[in-house]
Amino acid sequence: MDASAPYTDLAEPRAPKRLKNGGEEMDLSEDTMRGEKETGIRRWEDLPVNCLVEIFKKLSMEDMTTGVPFVCKSWYEAHLDPSCWKILDVRGIDPWSGSPFIENPFIERFMHEYRLTKFTVMGFLKFVINRSHKLATKLIVPDRLLPLSNLVYFCKQCPMVNIYASWQPEQNPGLIRGFVMKLNEVISLNCRNLEL
Repeated sequence: MDASAPYTDLAEPRAPKRLKNGGEEMDLSEDTMRGEKETGIRRWEDLPVNCLVEIFKKLSMEDMTTGVPFVCKSWYEAHLDPSCWKILDVRGIDPWSGSPFIENPFIERFMHEYRLTKFTVMGFLKFVINRSHKLATKLIVPDRLLPLSNLVYFCKQCPMVNIYASWQPEQNPGLIRGFVMKLNEVISLNCRNLEL
């Protein structure tokens, strides 16, 4: 070994250097810099968070729940940005998937990735509501819709959300939400009258 070469212990990697650039920290680890110099290509995980968020906004619910968070730490952190969860397309969830006759690959993968023994639509809705920080603006539901209690819960938790189905015209965004809330009000009022 050359005496002039610095000794580095491979068992203990050096902490990456961080550089402030316009308020954001950049990773200046030797591996990152060497990788960029050798190949001229930046790694996906080295993209700034705001770029990752813009990409993730365009992904499907399946990708956002069962793909992205399991790639790397930077992707996981970026996918937690509430703006990635403003438009929620839950058409991949079939409320009647509890039936042994219906297999749903999305639900099976979701259960596998999160190590669940049971899947419920309400549990999944709570999951995406938490991810959106209750800021969701658009919920796209399956053609058969979701149970009324699930829709009412979602509307109450996310006050800015409008509900869409494939058979609903886009020109009337509040149609399903208005119907769901009015129906819930009528049912609640009638149930109260029955108890008296």
